[in-house]
Amino acid sequence: MAITRIAQVSWILTVVLLLLTVNYGEAVWLTIPATGGTKCVSEEIQSNVVVLADYYIVDEHNPEHTPAVSSKVTSPYGNNLHHQENVTHGQFAFTTQEAGNYLACFWVDASLKLANPLTLGVDWKMGIAAKDWDSVAKKEKIEGVELQLRRLEGLVQAIRENINYIKDREAEMREVSEKTNSRVAWFSIMSLGVCVVVAGTQILYLKRYFHKKKLI
Repeated sequence: MAITRIAQVSWILTVVLLLLTVNYGEAVWLTIPATGGTKCVSEEIQSNVVVLADYYIVDEHNPEHTPAVSSKVTSPYGNNLHHQENVTHGQFAFTTQEAGNYLACFWVDASLKLANPLTLGVDWKMGIAAKDWDSVAKKEKIEGVELQLRRLEGLVQAIRENINYIKDREAEMREVSEKTNSRVAWFSIMSLGVCVVVAGTQILYLKRYFHKKKLI
């Protein structure tokens, strides 16, 4: 019994550590060339997910006169979610309305003559990582282990929703693949039928031609 209980506790600790290692936030570093250009980062997100992001210029060569950058965030259907011009630091926040790839692009005014490339940091958080747990703790008057359990509960829910989203996408892809295979099969049959008809027509034509010329 003692060995079984120890094994159960070890399994629970393993699951908890695994959940704690799952991260729904990420830091991305982009390098914008000195000659100008646009750098973009995309993230595939399901619907009804809160997204928070901070972006900032890191200029090690000239920290006192940091060049400004412009930004634009668009949804999978091209809707403008955020647009800001000439800033060294900015934020954007939104709740996704549809599932798909959300695109954030950054660029520097082409009129600026930069001596060195710019480094842009983007702290991208979504879902459970974007939730303000300090406010939740104060509002519901919870702390310590109870707060950690609430976070784990939210994390498990987010993982389950993500798994369901992946399953739905896999089902959609399988359906598209089956339809494509069916269409290819029918196209192959039709192509074979056309080839048979054309070959038969050529044989009949040649046969009549040779009879007419009295070659056979």
